[in-house]
Amino acid sequence: MITAESDTAVELRRARAQIAALEQLLEVHEQTSLEQTTRLEQTNRELDQFAYVASHDLKAPLRGIANLTQWIEEDLGEQLADETKKHMRLLKVRVHRMEALIEGILTYSRAGRMREKIERLDVGPMLNEAIEMLAPPATVTVRVEPPMPTLCTERVPLQQVLMNLIGNAIKYRRDAGAVVTVSAQAAGDFVRFAVSDNGPGIAPQFHDRIWQIFQTLAPRDEVEGTGIGLSVVKKLVEMRGGKVWLESEAGHGSTFRFTWPVGLETTT
Repeated sequence: MITAESDTAVELRRARAQIAALEQLLEVHEQTSLEQTTRLEQTNRELDQFAYVASHDLKAPLRGIANLTQWIEEDLGEQLADETKKHMRLLKVRVHRMEALIEGILTYSRAGRMREKIERLDVGPMLNEAIEMLAPPATVTVRVEPPMPTLCTERVPLQQVLMNLIGNAIKYRRDAGAVVTVSAQAAGDFVRFAVSDNGPGIAPQFHDRIWQIFQTLAPRDEVEGTGIGLSVVKKLVEMRGGKVWLESEAGHGSTFRFTWPVGLETTT
């Protein structure tokens, strides 16, 4: 009987020692996690500050170049030869492209790091607003197939993904008869969105390349673009647990699909 009680006491002491050790480890882990979170928040603030300063410092000389170009055109007027006028136009296009590239880099750097508040979002009206902001030319028809879902999600990132995909379709098919179609369907805990067009299509060997930053398939002098939009789409979607992919072949249009989490609730 005494031996049994002694064994029990030993086991209790061991158990208490293990519990104390676990509590100490947990306390150290919590402290480490807090320090890591604090450092991460500080790093994000520093990155945002750097991005702001870099943007300002890079854009300032570009604005100067644009202004000088405008003044030269105004001062010389009709004295400018046709070839010089052409060069001036190209110079202004390059300035605009560089400004867009700076903005695109900033957007890409912030994608995934900046989180918006969760709200109950009716995608239909939001999508209509996005299309209005894109202001497609009269030659392009953008169709939204009902029903669109209502999600509990972040408004701005989802709007940015849809605007980038619709804008991309408009960019590569501006001639008469161009049609861009947006649709959505339930897929478990996600909604699967699709943005389809009847444009020139993309050959399979380029399907991976288009998601890489700075990659464009058409020469920039033919189709203005930074090569960042689809990279931002991929980053925003994947940071929220979704997937994005392309279904297309040359000469048969393109369909960009992505999944977006439902959130707390949805109606479709």
